[in-house]
Amino acid sequence: MLTGMLRQSVARNPAKTALVQGDRRIDYRDLEIRAARLAGAVKDCGVRQGDTVAVWLPNGPEFVIALFALAQVRAIMLPVDPASTAEESRRILSDRPARLFLTDLARAPLCRDIVPDPHILIAQEGIEAGAASTCDEEFEGPAFCLYTSGSTDSFKRLCCTQRNLFYEARNFVGATGMSAEDGILCSIPLHHSYGLGNCLLDAAYLGATLVFESDVNSPFAARHEATLELLRMEQVHVYPGVPFQYDVLASSHADVAGAFRDVRWCLSSGDVLRQRTFDRFLRRSGHPIRSLYGSTEAGSIAMDCGAAEDVRFGSLGTSLQYVTVELRGEGGEIWVKSPTIPPGGYENRPELNAAVFRDGFYNTGDLGRFDARGHLILSGRKQSFVDVGGYKVDLAEVEEVLNNHPMVREAAAIGLEVPNLGGVIKAVVAARDGCRERDVLEHCRSHLAAFKVPRFVEFREMLPRSPIGKLLRSELTDVTAWLADVPSVRELPNMPRPRRIDWLAQRIQEQVATILRCPVADVPLDAPFQSLGFDSLRAVELQERLSKMSGVALSITTLWNYTSIEAYAAFLAEAIEGRKPQPARTEPDEIDSLSDEEVAAMLTRELAGPSRREKA
Repeated sequence: MLTGMLRQSVARNPAKTALVQGDRRIDYRDLEIRAARLAGAVKDCGVRQGDTVAVWLPNGPEFVIALFALAQVRAIMLPVDPASTAEESRRILSDRPARLFLTDLARAPLCRDIVPDPHILIAQEGIEAGAASTCDEEFEGPAFCLYTSGSTDSFKRLCCTQRNLFYEARNFVGATGMSAEDGILCSIPLHHSYGLGNCLLDAAYLGATLVFESDVNSPFAARHEATLELLRMEQVHVYPGVPFQYDVLASSHADVAGAFRDVRWCLSSGDVLRQRTFDRFLRRSGHPIRSLYGSTEAGSIAMDCGAAEDVRFGSLGTSLQYVTVELRGEGGEIWVKSPTIPPGGYENRPELNAAVFRDGFYNTGDLGRFDARGHLILSGRKQSFVDVGGYKVDLAEVEEVLNNHPMVREAAAIGLEVPNLGGVIKAVVAARDGCRERDVLEHCRSHLAAFKVPRFVEFREMLPRSPIGKLLRSELTDVTAWLADVPSVRELPNMPRPRRIDWLAQRIQEQVATILRCPVADVPLDAPFQSLGFDSLRAVELQERLSKMSGVALSITTLWNYTSIEAYAAFLAEAIEGRKPQPARTEPDEIDSLSDEEVAAMLTRELAGPSRREKA
């Protein structure tokens, strides 16, 4: 069905641009040709219908070409997260062995380290080769593997069919009324169900243009202005994002409203959207964020597809086309029926299937209710996930890694919402004598992707439990010790300005070393933060530490505007003196000075104003 879907888009407009990344522009005719050639190369490697092919590629045209190539071969695509550690990748490949590794030149050596003597095929511009392969018959069978959490024994594998993927696009497009003119900007990883379904598949189904960011490695806070420029240049109408990205955009000093002028749909999924983020982004851009409710198991489920002026925070709208939502039991358990649900359920956890897949329905594990308009509202979540810098982390996975440390007796992973920092993970550990925080964190780094590693560790003699042995997580939420080592500018000596800047540079250097967990001497004063290894999570932590130290409310985007610690120290000295509170290309957003209650009241007045009534 995926081959037929692509063929229809080619037939409608073969010269239409399908994929954009940097200077590369691939039209639909060329996409079909490249997919056929790669399909031939895959067949030459001995891959046949039903075989699994591991695909380790970043966001970009090659991933899209690989998907449609494997669909022609009727092979099953097993995407590997480019951010995975070697151990995480090995665990996935031991759970679902692959006949072939499809990757690029940069990752080919890593593939050889992960799997002994693998058969590797390079899929990269100008390299993929093979006699073109075509298949005219429609195929609805297995096509794409997805995992619901990380790389421990608790993770669950689903195998979506081509029919599932086809309806993932059809359901959403049918509900929204999108067209081939609605270009989509993809800043979501394609190996996730959200990026796959609401970027790649929607674009291919419509025959629309899918726009990729050129820089897929930098933190979003560092690259967000380039993302905004893409929105302006490429006539993007659909922006699927995650709450963390909208947080960054809402605090940016760039022209967010100008960049989003032509955008029609701002989608958010992957975690719960906070009201302050919704309100701030609406104020900055003029667009409401539409929460897209979905899951790996059931794909896209519901979204408010109504007029922009009618979208309200917290509303998930009504179910998408061909999707049925039922609320069952006193708590309102959300059960979903959809042609996107994989027919085999969890392939590697069959003991769970009877509880969550029943009579064509899937139990999401969430609780909900319908409001007076018939819109779905979430009222609770049963799953233990926490949003960390835009990534959803399964705390059970982190706990399993912690408990596998040889010196740890028992451990808990706690997800915390810290003011100005967002979601962070704290490890609470009861360990044998001699176990240090460094030992625990190094163990986590070797087993988990960077965003899953706890930010700090608290040691206890034993973990608090109830009389029946249940862990009392509410007693493990204190974070005061984490920032106890942050100095204060009250200690700033009364020195000439150059020496004050030197003092601040040394304090910033110490905080950077604390976050990177390295000796202070290893942190150069003349290097940019990104070159030191700063990602979004570390930048947010440094922002909070320096805000506490200086008494100045700093934005996360500020870090990327200075070329070194020394340059940032000079800025901070001026900010402390009150001469330069924020570097900005535009006037500071007045909403930053308002409380949550004031923001909500202001938006309520605006929504009731004459301009919005006339618009409606």
